[in-house]
Amino acid sequence: MKSGLLLLSALFLSASLAGAQQLKIATFDFQKAFSEYYKTKDAEAELQARVATFKKEDQERTNDYRKLAEEAQKLQDGAQDKTLSEGARQERLKAFQTKVQEVQNLQRAIQEFRSTRGRELEERSQRMRQGLIDEITKFVLEAGAKGKYTMVIDKTGRSMTGTPILLYTQDLPDITEEVVRAINATKGAAPKAASANP
Repeated sequence: MKSGLLLLSALFLSASLAGAQQLKIATFDFQKAFSEYYKTKDAEAELQARVATFKKEDQERTNDYRKLAEEAQKLQDGAQDKTLSEGARQERLKAFQTKVQEVQNLQRAIQEFRSTRGRELEERSQRMRQGLIDEITKFVLEAGAKGKYTMVIDKTGRSMTGTPILLYTQDLPDITEEVVRAINATKGAAPKAASANP
């Protein structure tokens, strides 16, 4: 009985070793490909332009807020000015209260603007990033199929605990440069394809 189990175990072990020898694995550096992809640079430039526009608009609104706050302060000072008549002070007090309401409304509008625009920028950034990741992944799959690899492992990948997924490789082919060349070779091709289909 024991010899039968040993023989069976040896057969399973040899079968699994034979199967393991048929594995063809390549590594890939996703971070490098992402940072060297021309569309990543274009997307970052576009995003920076949107951030600059947001900051400019925000600064204009902040300047308007400061101006209104200064006007409100002057009206408050005028409402407390003892050299003015009681009627003039009351008039300035009403104007001050109206101005305070304007300041508060503008403050709420600025907060809403910042929240909305910040959320829009974040969502846009995530969509752009995911689109680029999807495009790069497509090229990795093509390179993997072309090279007849059983699997391609991202050597920059991290586990849920933050530790590297791939700790050690010995003599595994790296397809990063091949993929980077392929994705950047599309730089001139995209506009031509778009103009061919009006």
